[in-house]
Amino acid sequence: MVGLTIALALRGVARTAVPSATADPGGPLIGPRVREWYRGLLGPFEERLARASVSPDAVTLAQLVVSVLAGWAFATGAIFLAGWLTVLAGTLDILDGGLARRRGVAGPRGALVDSVVDRWAEFATFFGLGAFFRESWMLGVVAFAAFGSQMVSYTRARAEGLGLELAMGRAQRPERYVVLGCGAWLSSLVAHLTCPLVGRPSHVVLKVAVLVLAVLSTWTAVQRLRHAAAALGRRAE
Repeated sequence: MVGLTIALALRGVARTAVPSATADPGGPLIGPRVREWYRGLLGPFEERLARASVSPDAVTLAQLVVSVLAGWAFATGAIFLAGWLTVLAGTLDILDGGLARRRGVAGPRGALVDSVVDRWAEFATFFGLGAFFRESWMLGVVAFAAFGSQMVSYTRARAEGLGLELAMGRAQRPERYVVLGCGAWLSSLVAHLTCPLVGRPSHVVLKVAVLVLAVLSTWTAVQRLRHAAAALGRRAE
């Protein structure tokens, strides 16, 4: 079932047309073709929500609730469930912006609410992840990943407050959802398959995913800081 889903997804991505563009070495890990394919999947849902006059704020609130549930699932060791809930939270994060644009209500207020709720949602998920690793050295890695993720968003917000457009970096919010969410459910599958061999569940894949997330998030924050500082320096000359 998982293999069929992956095969269908790859087929859909391959058939998705995107405008030709030069590859950006500093761009996000998830390329434009995959992003367009996923947005295409969500298009019908956005249309139905818009026809039902669902408020984008309701979707934003749902994202927060799902993120809290993901944190709870991580904390209780329900890693497979936590992974899917994390991916669902990321999907809702995409839906609320698309729904706001489709209904013509996108604006500064919605952007503010969405940004603040995103920070709370990330905190809830990482809090649960930290609770799961509370007796392991991985707790420090989780803290590092959480800090890096927050700094990615803060650097962009601070730069935009100074009049700069800043959307570069490898580990943007969709990438962080994918790395953590897919890493969690894949770790659960691997742990289930290897448990008879090692005698106990081992979430090595989840540990690697969190470590990758910590490194990529921190590097993205540094990339954004360097780019913004250079742009502000040129402006001052």
